Amino acid sequence: MPPLRPNPSVPPLAWRLPFAFALLFSATLAACGGGGDDPAPSNSSPAPAPAPAPTPAPGAPSASSTLPDLPPCAPSGIAGTADYQIGPGKLYAELNQIPWSTLQPGDTVRIFHRTQPYKTKFLLAAQGTADKPVRICGVRGANGERPIIDGNGATTPDTLTAGGAYGTAANDIHQTRSIIVIKALASQPWTAYPRHIQIDGLAIRGAHPSYRFTDAAGTSRAYETFGACIWLDRGHDITIADNQISDCQMAIFSRSTDDGDFAVTKNLRVAGNRFNGNGIVDDWFEHTTYLQSVNLLLEFNRYGPMRSGATGNQHKDRSVGSVIRYNYIEGGAHNLDLVEAEDYPATALADPAYRRTFVYGNILKTSSAARAAVHYGGDHFGSTPGGNWGEPLFRKGTLYFFHNTVYGTSSGNLFRISTTEETVEAWNNVFHFEGTPRLRTAENDGVGGAWISDGILNLGRNWINANWQAQGPYETLRGSANGTANLVTGSAAPIDPNSFAPLDGSVVRNAAGAGPAAADGHRPLYQFNVSADAISARPATTALGARE
Repeated sequence: MPPLRPNPSVPPLAWRLPFAFALLFSATLAACGGGGDDPAPSNSSPAPAPAPAPTPAPGAPSASSTLPDLPPCAPSGIAGTADYQIGPGKLYAELNQIPWSTLQPGDTVRIFHRTQPYKTKFLLAAQGTADKPVRICGVRGANGERPIIDGNGATTPDTLTAGGAYGTAANDIHQTRSIIVIKALASQPWTAYPRHIQIDGLAIRGAHPSYRFTDAAGTSRAYETFGACIWLDRGHDITIADNQISDCQMAIFSRSTDDGDFAVTKNLRVAGNRFNGNGIVDDWFEHTTYLQSVNLLLEFNRYGPMRSGATGNQHKDRSVGSVIRYNYIEGGAHNLDLVEAEDYPATALADPAYRRTFVYGNILKTSSAARAAVHYGGDHFGSTPGGNWGEPLFRKGTLYFFHNTVYGTSSGNLFRISTTEETVEAWNNVFHFEGTPRLRTAENDGVGGAWISDGILNLGRNWINANWQAQGPYETLRGSANGTANLVTGSAAPIDPNSFAPLDGSVVRNAAGAGPAAADGHRPLYQFNVSADAISARPATTALGARE
């Protein structure tokens, strides 16, 4: 199903979901979890196919939910669809018994928790529809345990190569990249692409070069360095939700190219996941999430620390129309690295949404190891005007950064902005550092001579430590930082260091002001309570920062 995205042209109050509609949407999303491709039909009572879900903001979450409106892992109830049940006492004991390459619209694959991890890799090529999505979901154990899919020691079913899914058993790189890969079958037309697929409720772990698996030919092989637990090679209307993804090169990677609309990942929603311990030691090319999508919605996720010694970013974004909201992100060279659409520049440059990125309601925790909390613009430098790489492809637009809380555990930098053709509008944020916060850091990466480095930072009302600096003590920045007179300062933290909520009587309460009209359709509706590890509705937007 398409990601849930507010319409910026609709006034904010108009896209709040009324309670009755939230219930209707929850039922629709349940159908968004179709039923796996079992030769036997589902034994649930057939129900009429639901209408496609509209795309306003999600409905109100339960008090303990990390993802609003996620229904139980259940069959779709759509007549003629299959419900594959895998686990103890079920028809299927192992994942390799499922005909993954022939899942049909509306099918559900339900993976039940068991004591031992599942150790089968699989490929998803299903072409679901808006009213008959395909769902792969986990049924939790008695104590809330997710079923585990472990790539360390896993096996690729030989049916995937025999059926033309991966390609050939001997040389297909996707076996070495991932545990779950979403891509067209090798036997399908070049223009084929997966669509309307949802993966939720699983614990996925163990894709790393130090681990081995058995490929479809029976050969023991190691994982590639550049890979991911979930590798999305192409696909439209894909949702990856409520999973625990750990101990991988990257948690999720998505790819887009300029070969045609079929080759562009589009309408990707990554929501309510828990990420921990991903990345490669001393390697800055692998990140927790590395996403290239047209219309990306990244929300409600908790990014725990990366693998000790990993030097990548928590989230690297080469997407068009990114909305990044209500996440907790801890660590990384950058919490957010928002750079150019390297692999599909023609598609990106033709889309006005490439020039607008919305980041709000997030809690970003950064340390002295970080280059900056947020990088915006591009990361390939030294091109010339008219080139098909580097600065000509940079975002050259605006990052709207509001109602976020950035918490630094030492001194550190807030923003790294590539050139003066990139602007950051920052308002209604809390910037608290246990050391000295610096507004910007120099690009210093060999920006081409036709461009001016370091970009434009426009500040509205934000709280920041009274000892803030414009830049580091040994830096000379170009570009500009405007609106520093609007900063609200203080010597003591205005927020609780565990929950990140404003302290009673804090100056950040009731201090929020208006921002640019371009962000009017993105008023924060939710907040991440880190200490409770829960999402709740945000009752108002009167306080600075990510929480009321």
